[in-house]
Amino acid sequence: MKIPTIVYFTAVALAFAACDSKQEKARKAELDAQADKLDQAAKSTEKNAKSDADVVKKEGEAKSEALKSEADKVRDQK
Repeated sequence: MKIPTIVYFTAVALAFAACDSKQEKARKAELDAQADKLDQAAKSTEKNAKSDADVVKKEGEAKSEALKSEADKVRDQK
């Protein structure tokens, strides 16, 4: 008789645990919205960082080419 009682109380406890109150649902929705905003901010930051990296890379390549060209001119003066 103890086993069915334990099973009964376990089932009741699980049933109550599965039910979310309106406050809990609202809190979860608020947290989901907050997480979505953070995800969007992260994506935007990543996009900006990649764009900035591309600009810096192009500037570096241009400076490198200019220095190579200048080095060639110096060599041609011999």
